Amino acid sequence: MAATQWRAPFAVSTRTLRDPAVKREKELILRAQRYEAEALADLFETHFDAVHRYLFTFLGDAEASEELTRRVFLRALEGLPRYRRFESGFSAWLYRVANLVLSEALRPGAGGLPAPGGSEGEVRLRQALRTLTPDQLDVLGLRFIAGLPAVEVARATGRGLGRVQALQHRALLALRRATSPEPEEPQATAADT
Repeated sequence: MAATQWRAPFAVSTRTLRDPAVKREKELILRAQRYEAEALADLFETHFDAVHRYLFTFLGDAEASEELTRRVFLRALEGLPRYRRFESGFSAWLYRVANLVLSEALRPGAGGLPAPGGSEGEVRLRQALRTLTPDQLDVLGLRFIAGLPAVEVARATGRGLGRVQALQHRALLALRRATSPEPEEPQATAADT
């Protein structure tokens, strides 16, 4: 009888420091950490549109998304000297910064953000997103907007894979409940009175 090789029941990240793309990104970040203008501009140009789209998905307002995108890059610039998560990827770290800025802006009493706009369904979804916890927003943003697999989200956030999957599950359930149409109350008939 042939021996079969056991395989893990989940995907394993293949992103390592030996990967040429990871090496190039690391070199670019190290240059940006020395505040080389060209490297900073390259990081900004590479990631600005994606971060803006990410924030717009939650806010539905281009002006507010642009303002928060500026805040994200300012916060990232402040934190850049401490960045060391090369294997997780700069974009995953940047989305986490974006989620932090977004969570702060959505906090009750933060003010300054317009009510979500768009179709009735988009408004309901954005309002529902505003009810999620920062951890749930973090996981959903990295999974579905940034497109990272769960194992990469776990690595980027420092959480276990099971925790990431549980946060994702709870967040999707909360969104489903919040966006489901309200059941209509039955109309009273003459026979009921």
